[in-house]
Amino acid sequence: MATPTVSTFVGSVILHPVIVGMSTAVLTSLLSYEIAGQIDWRPITICLTCDILTGSFDHIKDQEVVIGAMNAAAMRRFTPLFRLARIFQALTVLLLVIALCRSPSEVTFITAVVTAPAFLWATPLDFHWIDRVLKRFIRVNYDQEVECDSPRSKKPFIIKRVPGVKAILDGIIRSFMPLVIVRSALQLSWQSAHDTPPWTITETIIWSLVNRICHCVMADVRDYDEDKKIGVPTIPILLESPLKTRIVLTVAQAVVMMAYLHNPFIVGSSCFAIALVWILGKDSPKAYFRFSLHSQSIFIIMYAVMFGLLQNICNAPIA
Repeated sequence: MATPTVSTFVGSVILHPVIVGMSTAVLTSLLSYEIAGQIDWRPITICLTCDILTGSFDHIKDQEVVIGAMNAAAMRRFTPLFRLARIFQALTVLLLVIALCRSPSEVTFITAVVTAPAFLWATPLDFHWIDRVLKRFIRVNYDQEVECDSPRSKKPFIIKRVPGVKAILDGIIRSFMPLVIVRSALQLSWQSAHDTPPWTITETIIWSLVNRICHCVMADVRDYDEDKKIGVPTIPILLESPLKTRIVLTVAQAVVMMAYLHNPFIVGSSCFAIALVWILGKDSPKAYFRFSLHSQSIFIIMYAVMFGLLQNICNAPIA
């Protein structure tokens, strides 16, 4: 990771999580309208704040590792920024608590369950305590090879270091979390759905799932050289080529597009995402990858604007 600066710290810990959270808020708004015919602030706020918190906590851990390895003067320079980040996180938690308090009680439990993997995927997990507990209660004769664990086995397990797991979890959480939270917050049955052509709930979730996963993999394409140097086993590294990765992403987006040709917004979003797969690369500024992140949000907003204009036209009095 590059040497952090004030701007990169604020961008990573505060600005980027907010931008990611806004994309989830847009998706939640669409699902809220699809399911209930209304846009409710509670599920939108819950999904937005959860997205911000998971991203902010993940990035601040990375910053703590990098800045902790620097000299004492650098650490003192970043101390006020860490305080600012904690205040930002505390205010976000407060907003989340307000939304949860105004929602049915089961929403709190569901929110904790669906966001837990996101909070844990950057946390080092030590499973050796299981072995120690078993040794206390079960007397088994271990041979010397088992007793002497290798240094590799003593390394903590980090979920996001498993190739593809972070991308898949990111897609699942940020696609299904809005769905379950909207339904539970509005206390709607799974059979209820508002008629919103050309959208259906199933196609919206599948579209979102593929879009999110592809965006995460595109970020790994951007960091291909750096990941290869430090040995991070991302999907592009395993495929041994950014070109092969781009082909896989293109096929995935094309399949979604062909499956939902009746929906011009999904078709447009998929075409836009495919174009970005081939336009963006390791030399592209990181800010440009936000177009990949919002390749879904842009077309949802286009739908909202066009639908709003159509409603105004239909409701306009005839002279």
